[in-house]
Amino acid sequence: MPTAADIFERHHRSVFQFLRRMGGSAHDAEDLTQEVFLRVVRALEGYEERELERAWVFRIARNVLIDHRRVLGRAPVSEPIGDGHVVRLPLGLTTGLALEEALAHLGESEREAFLMREVGGLGYVEIGAATGATPDAVRSRIHRARLALRKALADDHTTRSRMGKREA
Repeated sequence: MPTAADIFERHHRSVFQFLRRMGGSAHDAEDLTQEVFLRVVRALEGYEERELERAWVFRIARNVLIDHRRVLGRAPVSEPIGDGHVVRLPLGLTTGLALEEALAHLGESEREAFLMREVGGLGYVEIGAATGATPDAVRSRIHRARLALRKALADDHTTRSRMGKREA
């Protein structure tokens, strides 16, 4: 049976990234990550090794996030990126900001499945086990998320290209 320390070492980075990108601040994600692993420690006695470990950890992370939102009594919010002033940023940074913005506009189930796949490295079966969805539903959610992100990032790139040409 794995120890809590082993599970933490294997999954804490991806759990933090998942929670951070699900719409919280880095500070909130740190607090929630701690709560996830406290729950892992409490639940470890009932853990059966035949379960998919990552799916089990991410199911706990998902439940912590749901509980947190319930306590706050609000849906995920995206913070404004700027105050309306045009600021030149390096391409890598603007792409990262555009990705964060695009992720914030995805539906909850698509964002959740996409982040579990891309950040957490979970497979369709594991995501299904964590979310209560079928692997086919997970595959569909990820596909929709990728299409929406691809479109949003392409639109952002087109907008930035047009803005750059006007200033030249």
